[in-house]
Amino acid sequence: MKKTGFIILLFILVSSVYSQKEANQNISLAVQTSLLQWLEKIPSGEETNYGFQNREEFSQASLGTPIQVFNMGNDLSWQSGKVNYLEPAGEWRIPVIIDQKNRAVVTVIKQNNDWEIVDFGAAGLAGELNDVKSHLTAEQFSRIKIFRLYQPLSNFLFYDDPASNPDQIILIPLLSASDYLESQGLQTTKTWTLGEVVKIVRGSVSLQNQEQH
Repeated sequence: MKKTGFIILLFILVSSVYSQKEANQNISLAVQTSLLQWLEKIPSGEETNYGFQNREEFSQASLGTPIQVFNMGNDLSWQSGKVNYLEPAGEWRIPVIIDQKNRAVVTVIKQNNDWEIVDFGAAGLAGELNDVKSHLTAEQFSRIKIFRLYQPLSNFLFYDDPASNPDQIILIPLLSASDYLESQGLQTTKTWTLGEVVKIVRGSVSLQNQEQH
């Protein structure tokens, strides 16, 4: 009986992973045709500012796996000292790939049941994703997500299940997050749990409020 239960659970987990992967692929396929239109909007002579060597590379560009963006479900949790769950932000970042390297990133949302690119750029984020990928297993990187803090504006990566043990989710600071942590006199090269980051931000916000009064 126990063996049967384990097999059923394993089947559910595998099916869930496959369904998520298929859903992500569908997002990329839905906006692939509009990618070239966005690339053509890059002003002539400014290709390198967007992560490209020249305009000839545009025809080689493809979209990678969408990365879902999360934010804090309730900012008031910082004031009460509670760690709240992560909430989907309703948008995805998709790397633009050439020669198996991330060159830029598009922002995608769903409007009127259609997936649409609403922003393009982020060559810096693309480069950071290349660096992170070299330090993670392929399985870990396939599950990567973005946690975006709006106050202060900081971005982290994580690959844990956002629905389980949220305070223990391991966050990998990106450059914006590292800059913020450094401004607080903290290490920037280590990973952080979501609970630790919330405490840091809560303390920083409380101090700013005291100084304003």
